[in-house]
Amino acid sequence: MKKNKIYGYMVGYRELGSRFIRYYTTFTYKQARSSLRMYQKYPTRERETNRPLIDPVWEIQPITKKEIMRSILDELPFLRKHSTLPLSLGLW
Repeated sequence: MKKNKIYGYMVGYRELGSRFIRYYTTFTYKQARSSLRMYQKYPTRERETNRPLIDPVWEIQPITKKEIMRSILDELPFLRKHSTLPLSLGLW
């Protein structure tokens, strides 16, 4: 059986009837566990709308290579708003 390499951990929550929402990412399981305890102890709010979370279930999930590759192409250096010539062609 082949195991996926773990690139870190994400702490997130699920509200009743919703999908997993990532709240915090870290490199070590120890840091993820301590932040999980803090989120369970003190009430937190949703980041986008700042509303209080209603009975969230907190959990820790590993970040795999598949998730890294899926999300890295959505970051700024890879997005192009308009097509341009490649840098190598522009130097001629």
